[in-house]
Amino acid sequence: MNVVSYRPQKPLDSVFRECYYIHIEHEKGKKQIPVIDDCCYDFVFFKEANGVFYSGPGHDSVPIKSKTFTIHDRTPPYRIEAANSLTFFTIKLQPWANAHFFSTLKESGVVDMGRNNTELTHFHEHVFKANEVADKFVLAEEFMNQKMFEMPASAAFVRNICEFIYDQQGKVSVNGLSDHFERSRQYLGKIFKKEVMYGLKRFIITVRILDLVKFKLKNPDISLTELCYQCGYFDQPHFINDFKRVCGVRPLEFFNDLPEFFLRHR
Repeated sequence: MNVVSYRPQKPLDSVFRECYYIHIEHEKGKKQIPVIDDCCYDFVFFKEANGVFYSGPGHDSVPIKSKTFTIHDRTPPYRIEAANSLTFFTIKLQPWANAHFFSTLKESGVVDMGRNNTELTHFHEHVFKANEVADKFVLAEEFMNQKMFEMPASAAFVRNICEFIYDQQGKVSVNGLSDHFERSRQYLGKIFKKEVMYGLKRFIITVRILDLVKFKLKNPDISLTELCYQCGYFDQPHFINDFKRVCGVRPLEFFNDLPEFFLRHR
């Protein structure tokens, strides 16, 4: 598996968080990529446009026939699978930019974003013609530079909330945010859901768990018990429950079969 990621510099980092390229070579057997919902919407460009998206504890399946899509309103765990090679280029938004690009979504699951959108169709064509991965990232920056927008006051405020949660590694409560930003819980919840399209509490839990995963990748010898308490949990059942909500499986199962895709966070 070839996985290369890139984080943009200012001012583009105000709109998108990361882009990455994934390629799994032609080999016998099905190719699959695990997906964790980090509350950041993606523009996903699928070279083959021929695969299956699985979601939920029942592994509900939906065929992927779109060259450009996003995933909306599904229950983890997720994975994308194809019979032959698997090649993706993904642009991941900042969470406070979710609503600007995706607030009009009506359908759930794998949503075709290239339908009647020549910009996305042209980008798909150009990004897979580029031979060097670095050139693909340049194309992504050029593409997103055309998508820059003047952030409304509500999105700017939610950006401050998100960045504070990231800085705190998710170790903060809604009450703590209410005190810090001097706004009621109800107001924070409402404005956050409007811009991020996810609940505030869910976002906090997601940031905490994903930060915990990254810490474990950099410190493989730490036990899950130690990791649980070091990351601010007071009991293992609470930790396991939150982990399963975000990653779809229990922590022991996840780290015993760690997807290679997540090693990019080392």
